[in-house]
Amino acid sequence: MRRGQPRDRSREPRRPQNVSEKKGSGTSRTARRESGIAYSRSLRFWLDPANVAVRLQQAGPVLRTRTGPAVAFQMNDPALLRKVGSSEDVFQFWGTDPCLEDVAGRGITGAEGRAHRERRAVMRPALAAPRLKGLGTSVWSRTRHLVDGIPSDRPVDVRYEMGRLAAGLVVETVLNSTLSPETLSGLARSRSAVSAGMIWKYTLSPWPWLPAPRQRAFRRAAALLDRASREVYDNHRPDPDGGDVVSLLKRASGDDRRAVEHDLYALLLAGIETTTGTLAWACYELGRHPEHQDALRAEADAAFGAAPSSEGVRAELLPRAAGFITEVTRVHGIPFLVRRTRDATCLGGQSLPARAVVTLPLGALRRDPARYARPDDFDPLRWSPDAQPPLSPGPVLAYGLGPRYCPGAAAADIMGPVALAGLVHARTFRMARPGRKVRVSLELTPTPKGLSMVVAPRTPRAEGAVPPQGPGPAADSGAGPGPGPQTGPGVGSCPVSGSGSAPAPAPGSGSGSDSDSDER
Repeated sequence: MRRGQPRDRSREPRRPQNVSEKKGSGTSRTARRESGIAYSRSLRFWLDPANVAVRLQQAGPVLRTRTGPAVAFQMNDPALLRKVGSSEDVFQFWGTDPCLEDVAGRGITGAEGRAHRERRAVMRPALAAPRLKGLGTSVWSRTRHLVDGIPSDRPVDVRYEMGRLAAGLVVETVLNSTLSPETLSGLARSRSAVSAGMIWKYTLSPWPWLPAPRQRAFRRAAALLDRASREVYDNHRPDPDGGDVVSLLKRASGDDRRAVEHDLYALLLAGIETTTGTLAWACYELGRHPEHQDALRAEADAAFGAAPSSEGVRAELLPRAAGFITEVTRVHGIPFLVRRTRDATCLGGQSLPARAVVTLPLGALRRDPARYARPDDFDPLRWSPDAQPPLSPGPVLAYGLGPRYCPGAAAADIMGPVALAGLVHARTFRMARPGRKVRVSLELTPTPKGLSMVVAPRTPRAEGAVPPQGPGPAADSGAGPGPGPQTGPGVGSCPVSGSGSAPAPAPGSGSGSDSDSDER
């Protein structure tokens, strides 16, 4: 084309539509603005589920992607996603990678095949639903106790406070033990260093000569987690019948204390990581939606009153809280899982070399407009028992799939809704500085970094006042069941099971590992 000659744009390839422009995607510019999430250019592909959803709509069953020098293969077909997640003999779980042997390679996380199945079988009776009848009461009691330690006279770092709450709940209600206040606070402060450190170690493993960021902080945080596992072992209070998790692990390991501590290390890492992320994002949405906060508080008041009985706290009495947790997982949950091919293979007509990174875009499935009306809107009432047509939480894949399906799923179904009810029953959450940027951390579980809120004692409701009911249920589609087991509401996917990590296949080209969002 000569200089000065008008450009013939009719012959140019059409630019792919943005997520906010694509027709039929169930997404609008208004919805994107109201969501309060704005991802940085370097992380948008990996952390923004809506962006991935549009990319996959434009692709075939397998999408070949490139980030820097690395190539990854995204699964677009739900059947292929299920196959990859369920075939550990072909696709290696990220936690068993040699680069993570000193951290994730401990206990149940690093075990494969028969050894992994045997460790899961040891814990299964203690984490089965019939054994957890009293868990709701324990979670309620410990939540109220731990919430008393959150300052009410100044803004607080929500991610830290929810990390402290999550660590206390996992240790005290699931593992029947205690931690010193110093260790509890240390775990909350150092959680992100362990989480981000594992991401970087895995991401940079093809280039071992490259130094991973923040490795000194990572080693200190890993050492603290190791110390916490020893405290859990020493302070363990066994159930009278010896059927609790730690008692079963001790019995199965004989006199091998270190083997038990390795499993406790894995359970602490998984439980604290996922519960922190879910509760922190729940607080974020409580601040954005006061009407839902009021309705959740009214539900807790109606179900439990001021002082629940020892047998009175049950998650099934909290359908609104359960729906809220499920929606938090759908909107803010882990965006994708990662596997590596053990050998060269073929998938969806695409040849994959050995050691190729394969990603399972759970976040894109959770934004599928064929399944969810207004998929980018935060609408917990879409999970209401009265919603028409009713939705199953199974396709959210809160606990992963295949042999790495979270062993603590039944406990998480109880802990999430009850802890949320305990929080709103005691406190009122509001943004400390509306309009201030909040960043989305690139960690095992993305969390809202820099989220500052005022967590004030609740304001008594006037006698006879009718609590707000919030907006009506979403008119979601009745699409057939998607991949994965049919489960209840989740507190997020589990690193122990293989459903908890979303390490990027290669380092981003941007300046950091966080992206911005707005407090609204």
